[in-house]
Amino acid sequence: MFRDAGVELVEYGRYSTNLVSPDAAVRRQNVASLREAFRVARAAGCPAVITGAGSLDPRGAWLPHPDNNTEKTRERLITSLREASKAAEDQGVILGLECHTVTALSNAQTTRAVLDAVGSPALKVHLDPVNWLTWETVYRSGEATSRMFETLGPERLLGAHSKGVTVEPRLIIHISESVTGADDDIFDHAALLREAAKMSRDFYVVIEHLKPEQMPAARAHLLKIAEQIGVQFD
Repeated sequence: MFRDAGVELVEYGRYSTNLVSPDAAVRRQNVASLREAFRVARAAGCPAVITGAGSLDPRGAWLPHPDNNTEKTRERLITSLREASKAAEDQGVILGLECHTVTALSNAQTTRAVLDAVGSPALKVHLDPVNWLTWETVYRSGEATSRMFETLGPERLLGAHSKGVTVEPRLIIHISESVTGADDDIFDHAALLREAAKMSRDFYVVIEHLKPEQMPAARAHLLKIAEQIGVQFD
């Protein structure tokens, strides 16, 4: 129905999902929520549902906790993802993982190991490079982004998010996201576009976290960079 109206849906987000809770009932409830999302996505003609790992912090799925990056937490995540991925396979959609340094999917190496342990063709990474930047890599985001692509490999990648990053001038370290192309944005968008251009034609780059009135400038910024580096996108 959306395609008939000229709208192409590329992702359906379920970002409050918690797949790592120590409470098995909570994990089952969240897998059930994903199962419903797969059904909705298929009905809407959307190829993928995007979710995160969740957090052990009860205040939010994207908040840090000292036990988020432990082996026990990853084991719970793998168990949940095996069940959720099977449901995605049954509906013919992809389950895309958005990762973050504060979650159990804290870097590309760990995330690759999790995907390989689950072993489902319906499970891929929806890469948001800014989410994996650290103090060691934020000023070399191009190199870091290329290593993320290399570590995961094209077979594990679904698409990517575009947003900006900035380092705030206050103690001690404050790395914050920004709008793509904003004055304070120091992210190497050329590196992301170069890597995206190497992917299959169904790989997409989605600009996120901006107001409608900010979208034209962000899009124009990426298209200008793409032209400068000789990359073409549909």
